[in-house]
Amino acid sequence: MSVRKKSLALVGVMVGLLVVVPGLCLAQEKVELTFWHHEAPAHRVAAFQQAIDLFEKEYPDIKVNQEIVMWGDAWPKTLAAIEAGNPPDFQFAIPDLLLTVYRANAIVPLTNLVKEMDEKYQFFPGAIAPYHHENESWGVPIWTMTFLLTYRPSYFEQYLGTTEPPKTWEEFLDYAEKLTHAPDLHGIGLAGAKNLMVDEQAYCIMTTAGAKFFDEKGKIIFDSPETIKALKFYKELFQFAPPGADAWSWGEMELNIAAGTVAMAPYFPAVQKRFYEEFDTSDYAGAHMPYPPDGKPGTICYPNEIHVYKQTVAKGHLPAVEEFVRFILRPEVNYILTAVQEPGGFYPATEAASRAPEFWNDPIITRFRGMNEAAMEALEYATLYGFEYGRWVNLGIGDITGADILADVVHRIVTGQMSVEDAVKWGAKAMEKYSEPVG
Repeated sequence: MSVRKKSLALVGVMVGLLVVVPGLCLAQEKVELTFWHHEAPAHRVAAFQQAIDLFEKEYPDIKVNQEIVMWGDAWPKTLAAIEAGNPPDFQFAIPDLLLTVYRANAIVPLTNLVKEMDEKYQFFPGAIAPYHHENESWGVPIWTMTFLLTYRPSYFEQYLGTTEPPKTWEEFLDYAEKLTHAPDLHGIGLAGAKNLMVDEQAYCIMTTAGAKFFDEKGKIIFDSPETIKALKFYKELFQFAPPGADAWSWGEMELNIAAGTVAMAPYFPAVQKRFYEEFDTSDYAGAHMPYPPDGKPGTICYPNEIHVYKQTVAKGHLPAVEEFVRFILRPEVNYILTAVQEPGGFYPATEAASRAPEFWNDPIITRFRGMNEAAMEALEYATLYGFEYGRWVNLGIGDITGADILADVVHRIVTGQMSVEDAVKWGAKAMEKYSEPVG
């Protein structure tokens, strides 16, 4: 080859490198992701960081930053960030918040990723339903939460002569009465304030009677014989709750469960960590919610998901986010965000993670194994109000729950302001203001 041809060939290679090398450099540039979550306790933040550290070790070209936004600030801060054009790359949320960002036209569907993870790990049906709309999945379930009938076995044995939980409404009411020895002990931890916890407790009883907010087309059917029956039973139970329970929220409920002033309560089985670390006792158990003769097993579940913003796609960060999601859904990693983050508070959203030895070998999960097994079984049938049909049927559900209309109905009933029938009728009318059926 002549000197001239060699020179031209060398120039060609150098030009090629100028084209290729920048692309290679870009591919190797570190991607930095920021996400928001709302779990402020130090041990929960530490669990998130543990998962992040493991991810960054395996994916050194992706940097992940967690930022904590308190639940009380989640809605206004999220909407402000969307309006300013600088939301996080992704956010952990619940169905109500997801609906808010969806209606703000701020997020992208993650259908393919959800299908991939479902095929690999199999999501519980109740975990997917609240995030499915118009044949698209708008959030990826990461963990879920559920209510059980939590109780103190020692009280059952002392006052009832059994450690078996009630299975029917009749037994439930009988237990509540016989366990009430005021002022030191009350049969049931049941609240009546206008807050989300009361929505949750009331729904646990409503769903066992077949009561729903909407029909399959999104029409409000709250004013029904099933709802009236369920809330009449709620009122009967409430007479065995401690004085002042009509003003309780989560804090009061957990304090009274831990203090032993209530013998049983429909609640998250999330006081496990306290019973284990502070009291060193196993006197804490959980069972399926009792149901009436013409009812069925039922309880509430709150799947928590990850959604992704349009700006994330525009920045080219979506592939990195997808890798992070795939990573934290691995059963051997997911247990960190469930058993480690809050045992009994957060459960796996997939069947694969629910069978992971890492989850079941956690010392707290192991100590309260029976309760945690009951929670896993409940996830097979647990639902969330407004999302019982496997898709969105009424876009107003976020505003309806945000206004705590169900809890307001309960408050009017347990405080004697209204009859059950009148309160339910009022609640149905109040829901109409927010209703937006989608069929």
